[in-house]
Amino acid sequence: MFFGIPDWALGVGVIIIAGSVAKALSFAISPGRAEERERLRGERQRGRKPSLRDLSQAIDDIRGKAGDTEELQRRLDELEHVQRRLSEVEERLDFAERLLTKQRDVERLPSEQK
Repeated sequence: MFFGIPDWALGVGVIIIAGSVAKALSFAISPGRAEERERLRGERQRGRKPSLRDLSQAIDDIRGKAGDTEELQRRLDELEHVQRRLSEVEERLDFAERLLTKQRDVERLPSEQK
């Protein structure tokens, strides 16, 4: 017991604090989503339709996210290209190692002299 507080109560307090911190961090990491949800929730409660400005803002957001996706796709393609080149280099290295091993084996064999 800590200052007369049972251990289980301290554990529950720590869990509650950890949950609150996790929730705050999740909203801090993706603030756009939280704002968008609150905006849409407020519009639904008021019973009004989204305005043209809201729709154009949503379209701009989607275009921005699509641009990010294109950049990610470009990077992914570049990574796949590098992986193919690395695979080719590994194959060449394996071939060179086999040739060197073959040459060493030939040098180790006793030569037949007549």
